[in-house]
Amino acid sequence: MRSKRVQREIDDLVAQGWRIEEETPDRVVMVDREFGSIGSHIVVALLTFWFSLGVGNVVWAAYNYVSNSRRRVLWEDGDACPSCGAAVPATADYCPSCGEALESGPGPTGAITCPDCEAVVTDGSRYCPSCGAKLGDTVDTAS
Repeated sequence: MRSKRVQREIDDLVAQGWRIEEETPDRVVMVDREFGSIGSHIVVALLTFWFSLGVGNVVWAAYNYVSNSRRRVLWEDGDACPSCGAAVPATADYCPSCGEALESGPGPTGAITCPDCEAVVTDGSRYCPSCGAKLGDTVDTAS
């Protein structure tokens, strides 16, 4: 089941001509391909038709199909930036688009805070995953 945010992004991209290339439970890969402009094909046809009977035009279309392809990966576990609205991974501290500091939501149940970097660490951890500080003393005092 897709979240409303991801479904809205998929619908917007499909309306713009994108299509779903790959889909898994946690992400959707969208692709937008093009074959080049009509003008470029006319020029290629005029320059190559007499020599290759239009093969140059097919090669030009294949080149555009590969080189002008655009892909977007939509992740389920992300959220939107409150400042610019860009998709932001759930683990990000700052928006990758505008750099705005993101508010961290409530930590998991039984979480403690690292004394060195103040990262949220699950209770029972021996080391902080963010800075590597030893948490043995902290876990003992928190229990």
